[in-house]
Amino acid sequence: MEPVRKTVTLRAVTRANFPQRSLCAVALIFGALLCGCEDRSKTARDAAEDLARHFAEQRFAEAYQQAASAFRFTRSGSYFEARVRDLGLCDAREVKWGEPERHGRLATIRGVFIFKDGSMLPLNFDFSMEDGGWRLIEARSDPAPGTGKVEDVFAVASRTKDTIGARAMEILEPNAVEIPAEPQLRQLAEDTLLLFNEAIQNGGDFSALYAAASDRWKFRGRDPRELAYGGSDPSRLAKLDPYNNENRLTAAALRNAFAAAIEAKVDLSPIKGKKIILSEPARVNSDGVLNVNGTFDSPVYQANMPGQNRKVEFGLEYVREAAQWKLFGLTVRIIAADKAPAK
Repeated sequence: MEPVRKTVTLRAVTRANFPQRSLCAVALIFGALLCGCEDRSKTARDAAEDLARHFAEQRFAEAYQQAASAFRFTRSGSYFEARVRDLGLCDAREVKWGEPERHGRLATIRGVFIFKDGSMLPLNFDFSMEDGGWRLIEARSDPAPGTGKVEDVFAVASRTKDTIGARAMEILEPNAVEIPAEPQLRQLAEDTLLLFNEAIQNGGDFSALYAAASDRWKFRGRDPRELAYGGSDPSRLAKLDPYNNENRLTAAALRNAFAAAIEAKVDLSPIKGKKIILSEPARVNSDGVLNVNGTFDSPVYQANMPGQNRKVEFGLEYVREAAQWKLFGLTVRIIAADKAPAK
């Protein structure tokens, strides 16, 4: 059966009925619909100031929507928020803006973020005119001393330098993972600290804790077969890094870092099964690292301070490997039980 065809008759319109000025008006309207009308009431500096205000008020969703469509296509809102937090842009005391340099539908403006401790972070923001407003394209650092290298601080791939699968991470942004619920966070922290406690009780044998650490921490993106090479090839010997200049994790490094805890005979065993108290919400940063900071609602013991109430404060980092959270960083402090939590 042939498809039904509907015939439409078009009536010719004479120039007398459709004047030239009307044709021009239609063309202008059509052009405006394609390109977007520019809102001349707002400059690129206004857009930059709005962006910084959103950062300061931690309104990350609004700031993200102020980015260009190409920017949002390659970065999720969660990654954007993580980078803003990592850079400290939401903690700046003030921002000093320069005058924008405009080139057609593009504009660049320099902003210097000044923090409470007096440190500064200069960034060069690029905007494009899109949908009638100035939209963020990228934010570039100043040239690095010596190399002159400039970094797009919101680039995804540059966050994965210590990961063997860096090319895969260019496709799957490194923080595109779900933050565990609090019961899972408590179990993660408890398991790690009890492994740490086991090492302390064993006089500094950190082999079990080392085995639980991530390959990303132990190898820093290097192939472990390269590091274990025992031949005589000069080119391969040059890659061994015998002095560990790349700061890979070793069991010896753990012993050295926590020598004071071993000497003080710290005992964290009472935390088992107790409530976790987070000092701040857990979050995944732009490197894909889960940060968990806090304490446990339990005293701990320190043999060289008998009779004194002590507690443990921890800072733990994890990365996702083989569908599991693996240890990537460890900070442990034993302090007086009545001492305020560290910021």
